Amino acid sequence: MRLLAPIALLIILIAAQTPIRADAQAFDRDSGDVFGRLIRENAEGALALYGLAALPDDSASTLLLDTGNDPNRNYDFQGSQLGGGFALSESFPLYLEGYLAYNRFDPVLFLSDQGTTSRIPLKWTSIAATGGIGWQFDLGEYWTLRPLAHLSLGRIQSDTSIGATVIADRLGFEDASFLEGGGVTVGGYGASLALSYNRRLPSDHEVDASLRYTYLELKPIAGDSDLIATARAETTALWTRYRYPTGADLWNRPVRGVVDFSASYLSGDQGPALGTDWLARVGVGMEVDLTETWVPWATTTRLMIRFTKGEDVEGYSIGLGVSF
Repeated sequence: MRLLAPIALLIILIAAQTPIRADAQAFDRDSGDVFGRLIRENAEGALALYGLAALPDDSASTLLLDTGNDPNRNYDFQGSQLGGGFALSESFPLYLEGYLAYNRFDPVLFLSDQGTTSRIPLKWTSIAATGGIGWQFDLGEYWTLRPLAHLSLGRIQSDTSIGATVIADRLGFEDASFLEGGGVTVGGYGASLALSYNRRLPSDHEVDASLRYTYLELKPIAGDSDLIATARAETTALWTRYRYPTGADLWNRPVRGVVDFSASYLSGDQGPALGTDWLARVGVGMEVDLTETWVPWATTTRLMIRFTKGEDVEGYSIGLGVSF
């Protein structure tokens, strides 16, 4: 039995002038209702992007995103995820997975009043923990089916005291207190279904493929929960990988070349918030057999470089994975 636990993956995405939900806009002193709605839209956008952290991802990742809204900053969105999954044994294939994730979302608002424009950074930080439990069904020699139930718990926090002060002074907007150290605790539940294929070919070639659908319903459960409603995190992902022998050795163990491809359809609220409803990745790398080496527990380690493309985003990734 092979247990997979992705360790870390770095992705840098650059968006072509695509805003994350509510982008920078201007308001006058009489626009309190509109401004209040914008604050709520930013909070809802933060909850939608929280879904990126809450959704389990077989390629646990660190994400940097530039929306192009503010030329003074390189990145508006940052996120990291660490986790993996495994079946307990072949005789008792209870499947468990767990992920920890962090997001940072920094939209900027511009408030105009009597010819003066104030630049107000709004900073949202999200932390999410998502667990899954299910059963792995063997559908023959090469196929497995994995239904899982998921629970997620996390926190979206605002830490923009300066922005809250400007809003309070110039608009008298009572919801600005939420921006000054406020936040919400988020709970979520959902399910996923994964169909996987693995086949070892002669001469140390190997083919993997997986089709997975995941759905999470996210809602505030504590804190300033009246500010935002709910968000739906939903994705359908197709992933394929091919390994082949290179004839090279490392630590006197064989090295295999790796190529992979994945395509994800973001049908939930995180798609519009991110600025694209699909992402495609193609990657190349190498995998080293760690059995009979000094590395404890691990059977293989893999280093990958990937190119990522979406509707208005593109970038690259450098990833490290370990199998146990």
